[in-house]
Amino acid sequence: MRQHIMVDNDNNPVQSALLIEQLKSYQHNLESVDITVSKGRHQGIIHVRDGEVLSAHIGILHGNGAILSIVQIQGAEINSVPTQSAVQKTVFITIDQIDRFLKTQRTTSHPAEDLDEEKLLEEAKSLFFRFHYKEAVDRLVAILRHNRFFYPAWLWQSRILTRQDYISRAIDEAYRWGNHDQDVWREARKMRPQLTTSDTQVKRCIFCWSILQAGSSCSHCKASFSISAMQPSKDLKQDEIRFALTCFDQAQRSDPRNSRTAFALALGHFNLKEHHKALGYLESAVQLSPKIPLYSKSLSLLRSIIKAEELRQQPVVSTPAVQTMPAELPVDSSTNPTILMVEDSMTSRKVLSMLLKRHNYTLLEAASGAEAIKAAASSRPCLVLLDVMLPDTNGHDLLAELRNFEHLREVPVIMLTGRHDVRDRLKGIQGGAQEYITKPFNPQKLTELVQSYVKSATEKQTVTQKKSTPPSPPISQKKTKTAATAVNRWATSPVKAPAPEAAKAPSEPPKAPPPGSKSIFIIEDSRTSRKVLAMLLSRNGYHLYEASSGQEALTLAPSIQPDLVLLDVMLPDMTGYTILPQLKQLPHFANLPFIMLTGNKKATDRLKGMLAGSNEYLTKPFDPQKLLSVISNYL
Repeated sequence: MRQHIMVDNDNNPVQSALLIEQLKSYQHNLESVDITVSKGRHQGIIHVRDGEVLSAHIGILHGNGAILSIVQIQGAEINSVPTQSAVQKTVFITIDQIDRFLKTQRTTSHPAEDLDEEKLLEEAKSLFFRFHYKEAVDRLVAILRHNRFFYPAWLWQSRILTRQDYISRAIDEAYRWGNHDQDVWREARKMRPQLTTSDTQVKRCIFCWSILQAGSSCSHCKASFSISAMQPSKDLKQDEIRFALTCFDQAQRSDPRNSRTAFALALGHFNLKEHHKALGYLESAVQLSPKIPLYSKSLSLLRSIIKAEELRQQPVVSTPAVQTMPAELPVDSSTNPTILMVEDSMTSRKVLSMLLKRHNYTLLEAASGAEAIKAAASSRPCLVLLDVMLPDTNGHDLLAELRNFEHLREVPVIMLTGRHDVRDRLKGIQGGAQEYITKPFNPQKLTELVQSYVKSATEKQTVTQKKSTPPSPPISQKKTKTAATAVNRWATSPVKAPAPEAAKAPSEPPKAPPPGSKSIFIIEDSRTSRKVLAMLLSRNGYHLYEASSGQEALTLAPSIQPDLVLLDVMLPDMTGYTILPQLKQLPHFANLPFIMLTGNKKATDRLKGMLAGSNEYLTKPFDPQKLLSVISNYL
């Protein structure tokens, strides 16, 4: 039966209460209806099934933001039609919560139809991609002052802001009202690990809006922000760059005199190896702003790159040096241990060479990633000194390639860099480096580290040579599934996890934490990850318990009293989803907060973790400050 209600007064404050009372009536009677709310350009619909509000949409809004926007409309015509048609659930707040939100919501001074939020949003996006950030923010603020629940405005505001705490707040608001929206969900998943609660100013990527670290490329989408002869990253997120290019293209059509937009388009197409398209946009940028040196220099370099490509008779297929590695490597006939030094600075190479030759080391020098691969294929170093910033690659990516050689899988690596960010150190350790030394380094400390690792590696190499077992070809040559497995293992941990049966009960009771301190139970099979976590948490005053497998954790758990558990999802003998409910059965673990750590980024994995009982679900590689912030929320 169709019900019809008409409210004539445009500014009638009773409108919202009337609609909410109607929803409560359907809830009480367990009715299934579709409710339409109409006024001017605003046409909203609410789907109620068995008394529960399952979904709502109005304009481009769906879910929580839509239902709250609909009930705010004053002077609307309301109709309801009984129906049993199936709908997908997008509203995750109750009718009582809707009522409370509206009572605390500030009353606007304009009728709903006086402001076209969707038009203002499109204007803000166009201004954003034309680099008119202040004007874009003004329009987004106007939308949100009018309707706090218009979550697309929060989403785009989070991409413009440059203060970390403001960005985090905007993302939280977008997720609160549009948590079902895929764009909002992806943005929250991408940005939350990058953010801290500090008020520090940051720079943003122009293609994916991630937080930029030191360097000339984005750590998330891998886009480069300069025209250079370096090859684009193999991990380039092309879909994200193409989406940004579509938006930049639309912005340029509305403002063809904007040289910054033209340069952004040139960079995007250059990253996608679409050099001729990039050339057209770059020529336009130079024509519009001939006095900007960056544009003219980039144009000259791009023309050189294109000319070199055209002169080639056929495309050069870059075959990694590992493909030509001999079946057996020559063993250094000298008695001096060999060190592979990968460093592009000639000055740094001379200093290191002079320092290490005093201790009778034989040095192999490489000034680029390509030279390092070539040297690695034909030598057997017992240690690698690896610079992070190289002309043709970076140390993190090169380390993964070096680990593809069977004879380098367990060779210690000391990374050298001028970058002091703790996230860079974490990335190096997680990538398989044993040490991460910042420049300028202490010569004595570096020498002591080298001597320690060389001694251990030399002894191991001697045992291997006595067995007369030639090294296997690099993993990349094997035609089995073990290649991907080995590479992935090195991407997370260079140390083999103990077998489940190796877990034994501790020979002596674990030490109790000092009075007044909090304790954390780390369940993680990667020795490298445990080392990183222990270093980070112990420095912040936490007492630690550690387990490397599920069985070891279950054996240790009855005898300890932690305040929080960090749980890896992938363990050698069981998954984190399996062990978590078992630990929760222990009385002193029942109410403990659990934080799951994993490399799995799928929404279904996160949901599975939450259903298993975890309080938080963080993906690797995690931001140290973000992890500490999450832990502090519970302790």
